[in-house]
Amino acid sequence: MKLRFVGPITVGLIIYFFFLVSCQNSETIDTSNISVKVDILRFDEAMMRLKTKEQIKEFLSKNIKFVNMFYQTSPEDTAFINRLYLIHNNSDTQAFYEDTKKSFGNLSDLKNQLETAFKHIKYYYPDFKEPQIITTFTALDLELMVSDDMIVIPLETFLGPKAKYRPQYPQYLLQRFDKPYIVPSILTILSKKYNSIDPNDHTLLSDMVYYGKSYVFTREMLPDVADSLVIAYADSNMTKTWNSQDLVWGHFIDNQLLYETNDRTKEKYLGDRPKVFEVGNDCPGRIGQWLGWRIVSRYRTENPSISLIEMMKNSNARDIFEKSKYKGQLED
Repeated sequence: MKLRFVGPITVGLIIYFFFLVSCQNSETIDTSNISVKVDILRFDEAMMRLKTKEQIKEFLSKNIKFVNMFYQTSPEDTAFINRLYLIHNNSDTQAFYEDTKKSFGNLSDLKNQLETAFKHIKYYYPDFKEPQIITTFTALDLELMVSDDMIVIPLETFLGPKAKYRPQYPQYLLQRFDKPYIVPSILTILSKKYNSIDPNDHTLLSDMVYYGKSYVFTREMLPDVADSLVIAYADSNMTKTWNSQDLVWGHFIDNQLLYETNDRTKEKYLGDRPKVFEVGNDCPGRIGQWLGWRIVSRYRTENPSISLIEMMKNSNARDIFEKSKYKGQLED
């Protein structure tokens, strides 16, 4: 079974249709009167100015929580201090940092998008407290860290395809390491706090719905962001998959996958892979996550009286699936 290709004219219509449907599934809310505080601590700038081991240790000692959570070590770690010393005093890493700093500028775009997202979260969850935002430069040693009260963004990991150095991942994973993916990635991780799941349900369907709810959450908090950025699919993959979802769905039904509990089998459909060849040579990885998004989106369409908060609290994946009435169909 293979995903179908579509011609240029059809592609344009489907992209438009997909965008239209996504907008229709999002609630229109007014956040103009909601106040949030987005402080970005430029630890990348502060730390790259540190040139001696004594300066580095003093800075780390003043920011113990950051060191513990992000670097998962202590300010007394000699090997860690030596590593930072080499980064700060190496001409190649200094040049890499200057490229990073120039590319990101004053971070105004990042700050504005975070403000939009935080306002939307606070609209639905008034008790939400904005986490501290910290930017760093680690010479590609570490990646994005998100917790309830601290978000650490190693800027150099998101320089995009033109960067001189990039994270050591296969090409099919590198797309998401670009500026437009930063905030959607943060929101998807933050959604875990609000995304209820039944710990006794180990089915593939349960995992699919969980991912679907996280993507719906992210889409709701970032109403102007493209769906492809939410799930980190190329536009071409979004189009092919959308147009072939009846075939994808048929594969899941024919192979009785929804209630599969074998972890190895589930990982084939949920995990990062270049392609899910079991479905077809053009089927992108994480197809189970995408299908879960479709199920949850249909659930919202079919049940407009159920709020986002109620949906996120619903840990019954089978209930969401059955009430979604999803059968691999396009929107009516």
